[in-house]
Amino acid sequence: MKMQVTLSPGEVKQIIKNHLEKKFGNVGEVTLEVDRELRGHYTNEHYETVFKGAKCEVEAAE
Repeated sequence: MKMQVTLSPGEVKQIIKNHLEKKFGNVGEVTLEVDRELRGHYTNEHYETVFKGAKCEVEAAE
């Protein structure tokens, strides 16, 4: 069975932070980078929000 799931920005940040905490010791605040891009063709053109990436600072184990 397939389902479509919508996550809030807070949920996405928490998932990324949990994943990075498994690899690194200390993970700072996660910042999501989004942009608006023009999509469509002629009369159907519209702007869509597009996920560009995420940034955060981590403290690597020595």
